Amino acid sequence: MIIIRGKKVLISLGGTFEPIDSVRGITNKSSGKIGLAIAKQAYILGAEVTLIVANVSVRIPQLFNVIRVETSKEMANVIFEIVEDYDIFISSAAVSDFEVVQRKNKKIDSKSSLSIDLKPTLKIIRQIKKVNPNIFLVGFKAEFNITRKELINRAKKQIFDAGTDIVVANDVSQDECGFGSDKNEVLIIGDDVLTVPLASKDEIAKTLMDVISKSISCI
Repeated sequence: MIIIRGKKVLISLGGTFEPIDSVRGITNKSSGKIGLAIAKQAYILGAEVTLIVANVSVRIPQLFNVIRVETSKEMANVIFEIVEDYDIFISSAAVSDFEVVQRKNKKIDSKSSLSIDLKPTLKIIRQIKKVNPNIFLVGFKAEFNITRKELINRAKKQIFDAGTDIVVANDVSQDECGFGSDKNEVLIIGDDVLTVPLASKDEIAKTLMDVISKSISCI
């Protein structure tokens, strides 16, 4: 796919962590496996790849340029600072939807009753085209136990709200498709809807890069 060769590709992966106190926090089960699979495929195709890595369970090869982050705010700050310099941004990270209103700067006593006030985090993906209108933007949409039609509609809403060019959508309630799994079953949604049956994340990454390449060649 010569269209990808030489392109600057930015990929976010893993799950963010929002502190409650000095040791506890809110996170999710994202492993970073799909983001890493996509990064490897982009690298094989000759792209210049940078990874913004939150909490992951995979080992990141040293061949990649890696920026480590923890919270959604840290991820947002890094992305907004550098995304203008990239041709493609693949937002595969599972970014927390909420953060704690007031973090405690010590460990909360486990004997204490605890009530946590949360507020929505910034929707990073909705800001990307404002910073770099020409970037090719790939979003991810993970839902739980919904119909195919609902999944497509929610992906299309992201396209409308954020200007994403492609959305990779999946239902994590399906067998072998949860966070941290080695396989997945996804829909790749843009002008058309491509169904990718249950496959390894490496195979999904190859299919996604093929779709991206074909989409860019048509722009």
